[in-house]
Amino acid sequence: MDGQSISFQDMESARSQLFSGVLPEAGERDDAVLRSQYRYVLGRLIEELVVCGYMKQNGLDIEPGALEAEERRIREDYPDGIFEDTLVAEGISPERWRQGLYRRLLVEQFMAQVLRPGISISSDEVQVYYRAHSDEFIIPEQWHFLQLLGQEKKPVEEALKSLADGRPAPEVQKEFPVSINDISMGVDLLPDDIIASLRRLPAGARTPVKADGKEFRAYLLLDKKAASVLDPAETSRRVEQVLAEEKMRLVYAAWMRNQLSKSVIRISPELDAEYPSNLSGDEAEIADEVHQPGNAGAPAPDPAGGP
Repeated sequence: MDGQSISFQDMESARSQLFSGVLPEAGERDDAVLRSQYRYVLGRLIEELVVCGYMKQNGLDIEPGALEAEERRIREDYPDGIFEDTLVAEGISPERWRQGLYRRLLVEQFMAQVLRPGISISSDEVQVYYRAHSDEFIIPEQWHFLQLLGQEKKPVEEALKSLADGRPAPEVQKEFPVSINDISMGVDLLPDDIIASLRRLPAGARTPVKADGKEFRAYLLLDKKAASVLDPAETSRRVEQVLAEEKMRLVYAAWMRNQLSKSVIRISPELDAEYPSNLSGDEAEIADEVHQPGNAGAPAPDPAGGP
């Protein structure tokens, strides 16, 4: 692979994304935490360069438009303008963010296109895993209910009666000063107070309106679905996915060890300093070069031969 550099800015951008909001544990020194974070992201970036180099050498790339589509999907989670503000707040340039996103997508493509085809899952493996983890494929009891909140008791009572009479929630919410939340969730995930309120109610029944701090609250139970087991086809699909991911990690680790054994990686001595705060810009290269001499275009080892 042609020599490639990782700058301190690359590392700081990756660290900001991976460890945003992560604070040191009690008793830890901030600089020790930062050094640990930098070392971790350095390893990640080196692996990404190795994978990206392999893909380039073998003429493989992400699908046309995939980068733009993924960026649009991510941006949909942010109101207008907030995405750019978030990048600025974390000290990440949009171009570096896109470069990181491209590398991530390319690694995912490598996993799917290069490693996954060589991984097979036998029916015996599926059966063994299912017997050991059968409880993971049970769908817990599901409750579907409406939660009403309001500042005054009477409007909540009137809205609750209208809902119980069959009026649609959007109409009721327009007529009364209440908030109506439509909730469908497994019982195992519900708070204890909601479970206590709805446990003995049949479908279609409602709770009394009760004060809850400065608000009034009530529930209308719409449906209860008993616990069930996933159908065999879906169970098999999920088991195969879990097993494939486990094997993929092993195969990837073996493949990466093989690639790194053929690579020359030079680490700048600044990485061993107390804290590389004196470094800035592309002048400070944490990984001076990742270079793979010879056999650079050799195919990946047989995935089935992983440990």
